[in-house]
Amino acid sequence: MAKGGRDRMTADDERRFFSLLRAGLWDKDVELCLFGSPVDWQSLLEQGRKQTVLGVLADGIGKLPPALRPPFPIHRSLQQELLHIRQGHILLNHVLQEIWEKLACAGIRPVLLKGQGMAQYYVCPEQRQCGDIDLYVGPEQYDHACQVLKKYGKPTGEENESSKHRHFHRNGVIIEIHRLAGTFSDPLTNKRFQRLTRTYLHEDGYCFEKLKGTDVSLPPVNFDALFLFFHMVGHFIHGGVGLRQVCDWALFLSARSADIDKERLSREIRFLHMEKFWRLFGGIAVDYLGLSGNSFPDFFFIGKKEMRRAMNLILETGNFGHYFFDLSLRPKNYYGGKLYGFYCRVRWQREVFSFAPWMLLRGGLVDFWGSIKTVLTHK
Repeated sequence: MAKGGRDRMTADDERRFFSLLRAGLWDKDVELCLFGSPVDWQSLLEQGRKQTVLGVLADGIGKLPPALRPPFPIHRSLQQELLHIRQGHILLNHVLQEIWEKLACAGIRPVLLKGQGMAQYYVCPEQRQCGDIDLYVGPEQYDHACQVLKKYGKPTGEENESSKHRHFHRNGVIIEIHRLAGTFSDPLTNKRFQRLTRTYLHEDGYCFEKLKGTDVSLPPVNFDALFLFFHMVGHFIHGGVGLRQVCDWALFLSARSADIDKERLSREIRFLHMEKFWRLFGGIAVDYLGLSGNSFPDFFFIGKKEMRRAMNLILETGNFGHYFFDLSLRPKNYYGGKLYGFYCRVRWQREVFSFAPWMLLRGGLVDFWGSIKTVLTHK
């Protein structure tokens, strides 16, 4: 059962939400004219939590005159949440540095994907809400890297493995060691993305950057521009995506606009047959988040109706679609749980099907067959 629509913001509060978010993202003034009537601060802040952009929203709130800011009890609670976000940022950076040194000592050269590599583009990096640490090592070094991680720290949560990565939970931090940078359920799109990954991360002479102030390697600029988009779209069509991922992408495109080979990037988007999604999320980044159209390669508007429908889904489902379905209804037994999970996937595919019918149809068939095999092998 879908649950995301229960606490939808009013139109006025949505305009306020995005005004505050833009102010926090770009260090600009808030549109004060939007705050002349009473504000439902609980609704705005709850949306910030759902989208994991509460820290950026707080930066925007800090630009309001004192008389227009939230009441003291709400403000105090917000400050406590911000402290927790900053502590998470510090912890992730500490664990990242420790892991990096251990892998380097073992002769492994990982590449940091998204996440902490994007924090540097925020006005206040420590207020970008952290997720996990994603390290790409490639198929050849994958087993060795996993053996190194198994000896690191103390297990503090569930650990598992997929075709893409090994998921570790150590010292309170989720760490994913990637044999593949990303995957896509549509086999055609997936095959083409794997080819681009090999080109960028294995065949282009290891043209990696460094995370500021560290020895941590980051992907080439053009790969990041492509991968952030690919990762975002993948989550959107497979279960939902939040605004944090769109913010990361928009800030990166703005900060690195002069360094991106835009002609090459446009060719690769067409190679993946993802032009429609490029225009869709580009329109969202420009219209809602305030990215300059000049910073967006091949920018031109998609239909406002489609863009609005996509934004409604983002606002309703929250970070990675966690708020769309009530997982408390998932049956406890194995087969009942798998059936409920399948129902959720089918229901979501219906929501997004019109955005890319053939891509979703091919991917849906692969996903369905994978689900059957999983149930039969009881994994």
